[in-house]
Amino acid sequence: MTGTDQHGEDAVEAQAAQWFARLKSLPVSHETLQQFFAWQRDETHAAAFDAVERLWSRAGDLGDRPAIEAATQDALSRKAKRRSSFWSLRPALAALAAIVLLLLGGGATYWVLRPSANAYATGIGQQSVVALEDGSKVTLDTDTRIVVRFDGDGRSVILKQGQAYFTVAHDTARPFRVEAGDTGVLATGTQFAVRRDGAAIDVTLVEGSVRVAAGGAPPATLRTGQQLVLRPDRAAVVRVVDAGTATAWTQGRIVLDGWTLARALVEVNRYTPRPVRLGAARYGDARLSGTFDVGDIDSFVAAATALLPLTTQRDADGAIRLIERPSQKSPSPG
Repeated sequence: MTGTDQHGEDAVEAQAAQWFARLKSLPVSHETLQQFFAWQRDETHAAAFDAVERLWSRAGDLGDRPAIEAATQDALSRKAKRRSSFWSLRPALAALAAIVLLLLGGGATYWVLRPSANAYATGIGQQSVVALEDGSKVTLDTDTRIVVRFDGDGRSVILKQGQAYFTVAHDTARPFRVEAGDTGVLATGTQFAVRRDGAAIDVTLVEGSVRVAAGGAPPATLRTGQQLVLRPDRAAVVRVVDAGTATAWTQGRIVLDGWTLARALVEVNRYTPRPVRLGAARYGDARLSGTFDVGDIDSFVAAATALLPLTTQRDADGAIRLIERPSQKSPSPG
């Protein structure tokens, strides 16, 4: 490997460490997430970020906070002595040191490594990635709250509200369970998403296998590309979905595939504190398709008003209202 190649590799690792630290420092702005998604689309960048996550998940083996600080100070001392070669000596250790340096001041190291119950949350329009102590990863969507509890016998995540994507580290000795209301999802090593809107629960399997138990119903085993839809007013339904489309939010996108305008508004409004309102109810069942960045209200409104006979007006609170476009009457003959 040439010196130039090594320098480029080390630079990517440094960027990955910096991104990991930024995503751990809540709140995370929409702009920051968009920049991260753009950076991560490069396969080399994505691989470097995954490596830093794996390293961080093992950082708990260092012990308590003083031990972590001592390791960081040791890395810093060596950097001061050999500034030009620090990154090439131990890229992984250097990445960990960079993360610790950025996180110690804000106290984030404590809530990442603390072995007891942990609560994580995002605000409206925010997303975050949480690295768990076992090597699993949870991506939190907008307005989402989870509680994590790990012990020697099992791993448990309670989804209080919102939507989360789980990449589960394989450990048959400690089952990984997600609870959403009276619904439980059991996995040993897999990728899946769970969404909770009040009593409405959706479980989407992307990879591997999960068993879902809801209330007193017999457990259902999902296969890749299947989604279990649970609603309090009707029987559970298992349907085939495009997993990439269903989890596009993890890449900062909303994919509308023939959705009604009313349903699209519900989804778009999850990412903004100022909702888009529909002032022309008869167009609520009109169908829309398209892909939008989460939080990009302007693009969604532009598409809706281009495809349907709608225009916009501003409400007193600054929200946008979609109203019927005035009909164009032909001028009277002179």
